[in-house]
Amino acid sequence: MHVLSRDAKGKLTFTSDSLKENLSVFLENYRLITDAIDIVDGKIINIGLRYRVSCSPKFNTSIVAQSINFKLQDYFDIRNFQIDQPIMLSELQNIILNTAGVVSMLAMDVDNLTGTVGANSYSNESYDPYRYKDRGILYPPPGSMFEIKYPDDDIKGKVE
Repeated sequence: MHVLSRDAKGKLTFTSDSLKENLSVFLENYRLITDAIDIVDGKIINIGLRYRVSCSPKFNTSIVAQSINFKLQDYFDIRNFQIDQPIMLSELQNIILNTAGVVSMLAMDVDNLTGTVGANSYSNESYDPYRYKDRGILYPPPGSMFEIKYPDDDIKGKVE
């Protein structure tokens, strides 16, 4: 069983050994004699999203970009995700395209963020989005979970 926890700021972190031990004791009452449960740390895959859209001339481009970013931040709220949960790229496209003022989507890319970028510190898990992409679905490696750790910095949009 892969487990992850959230810290005081709501960001993903590795689970303490004492919590894993408590989980093991709790689950001991519910397992069959022949079952064995290994509780291990999951992997944190920090990602960023870049998009480019065209905007109707009737709308202010900065307000449209802000609206898209808020909707994407709600979608990527860590409480909405689980370990091994994929990302449906069409859902992201729908969120962007259904924002008032958006005429069309020109580009959208998912990037892996690792190490330290500027003042932001990310996990060291490398991830190639193109390797795990299949028919418009972005799969995490087994036992891992996606996280947009710093939504204000990790979601970047260009509205033209």
